[in-house]
Amino acid sequence: MITTNNEELYKKLLSLRTHGITRDVNHFVNSIEFANGQNEQISYPGWYMEMQTLGYNYRLTDFQAALGISQLKRNKEGLLRREQIAECYEKAFEGKPFILGQPGKVVGHAYHLYIIEVKNRLGLYNFLRLKKIFAQVHYIPVHLMPYYKQFGWKEGDMPIAEEYYKKCISLPMYPTLTSEEQEFVINKIKEYYKK
Repeated sequence: MITTNNEELYKKLLSLRTHGITRDVNHFVNSIEFANGQNEQISYPGWYMEMQTLGYNYRLTDFQAALGISQLKRNKEGLLRREQIAECYEKAFEGKPFILGQPGKVVGHAYHLYIIEVKNRLGLYNFLRLKKIFAQVHYIPVHLMPYYKQFGWKEGDMPIAEEYYKKCISLPMYPTLTSEEQEFVINKIKEYYKK
């Protein structure tokens, strides 16, 4: 599901989601005669459509649309909870020597992830897994994925992204994360770095 307030983008997405097909007579390229299969017609027939660009089959099912609408109704509540979780992480790790970076408070941020940069990321990741805390690592440098490496990209080409990747870890972040669960995550991270 995509939401936008950009009308031009919306119209483009409508076309792309249905194989690049349009039924809008204002955008037809072929003639009315061609569309009807005979001459002397004054309008396009009701069945006519044109594939004008290569698109996809991204139409939602009724079930997916209903689920999406119900989730949008809870959007503000979910965003508020994510902000609270982010604020709690920020305060818990503020000034800690093992934290090399964290996002801090950013107005308007959706906090779909909460990423900290740490020393010995692999050690922390494995420790958290043992404690049944499923942190994750996001943002593997794209230029080092095999698809892009075939075009000549190599280690060292994007040093800032590569350095960030060595330190980043995403902490549990979802609206149903309880305060007790978050406190458990925070305490286990602190416990790991006390070793």
